[in-house]
Amino acid sequence: MIITAVILATAAAFCLALGTHFQQHAVATMAPGLRRRATWATGLGLMGLVTVLNVIALGLGPVAIVQPIGAVSLVFAVLIGRRYFGLRLGAPLLISIAVTLFGIFSFVATSARFAHDISVNAQSVTWLLAVLAALTVFAGLFSFSSAGHIPRVVMTGIVFGTVAAATHVLARSVVMSGLPGLDTFGLRWWALLGAVGLASAAGFWLVQTAYACGPAETVLAGLTVIDPIVAVIIGAAFFGEYTGLTPPATLGLLVSAAIGIGGVWLLSRFHPKVLESRGTAPAAPATAASQTAQEGIAL
Repeated sequence: MIITAVILATAAAFCLALGTHFQQHAVATMAPGLRRRATWATGLGLMGLVTVLNVIALGLGPVAIVQPIGAVSLVFAVLIGRRYFGLRLGAPLLISIAVTLFGIFSFVATSARFAHDISVNAQSVTWLLAVLAALTVFAGLFSFSSAGHIPRVVMTGIVFGTVAAATHVLARSVVMSGLPGLDTFGLRWWALLGAVGLASAAGFWLVQTAYACGPAETVLAGLTVIDPIVAVIIGAAFFGEYTGLTPPATLGLLVSAAIGIGGVWLLSRFHPKVLESRGTAPAAPATAASQTAQEGIAL
């Protein structure tokens, strides 16, 4: 089952890279009109396919293995950007991507050794519900704030990482016990399902504002680093998915996470589009990001 999960997650990574480029291009660079709406809608369809593939993969494999595979989308995104959008592959960009990938795959190599079946109880589901509700509200408010590109990416990664952890819990329950498995804790399961939908919508809106004020590769890098880190933290804190972590392993996870985050920071500083905007024109104000995204989403 794990091999199938890896294949599905890799396919989802490709769709994520392609959909991200479509939506970022539509929101940030295209004039209003039929072509922009069609481009954005195509990206939306690909994102929907990403969701389906990831849900199935999360039901078949540990979140510590499935979620970080999304980092491959960064490689796909660079290849797509070079082929279709004229992205220049200079040394700073390639080094930033290499650092990001090294950090996230080191994180995977460590966390996967300690992953085992989750232990779900009513209290853990209730706590997860509370976290999802708080993040949904915060993400909605954050999208209209004056925050810059990277803070928006970080917040989106936190939201989607929590959503991934909740989806893993729901999907594993269905895989292990069928649909009746969702009745184990009564209304809590259905409330969790609804909370996942609302948090996903809030995260989706927030990522549109990130597209409006920064390059697609930075968005992908941030999400593929922060998302699995948050998912692992949720799994460990609420569901005992990583009990048995030794102090050296914990230190290794922290170092790997720091390397991955450092790679994202490098990418945000040395991406060709960022360097070009510094040299030719001031970057778009962060407060305009939500408005730009809204124009791109208007169908």
